[in-house]
Amino acid sequence: MCPACPKCGHTPWATCALVYAERLDVVYQRGSETEPTMGLHVLRRAKRASGENIGEVFPLDQLRSYAHIVPRFGRVVENCLTHSNSIYGLQNFFLNKYFDKDFFYSISRVL
Repeated sequence: MCPACPKCGHTPWATCALVYAERLDVVYQRGSETEPTMGLHVLRRAKRASGENIGEVFPLDQLRSYAHIVPRFGRVVENCLTHSNSIYGLQNFFLNKYFDKDFFYSISRVL
């Protein structure tokens, strides 16, 4: 994403690529940080008091790392969810630390 600069002048972000990211909070699982079966952290979409998702636009070069998240389905999955829209329709996810070896070691030391 690279928005157009206003006609009135130059802005600091006019020449850099921007990214939109939403905040996900860690959900503690019965005295543990991870879900006991798989050992993965459970994340929930952070919300404002109004119910809107908390997100921010920032320069791409400030992104420190990617995170591979997997939708956390309940006992019953809604028929309307597909591979392309489940990221938008669900509120809970697993943080997949097994996706990449370097990510696994960095997340294992931090969380």
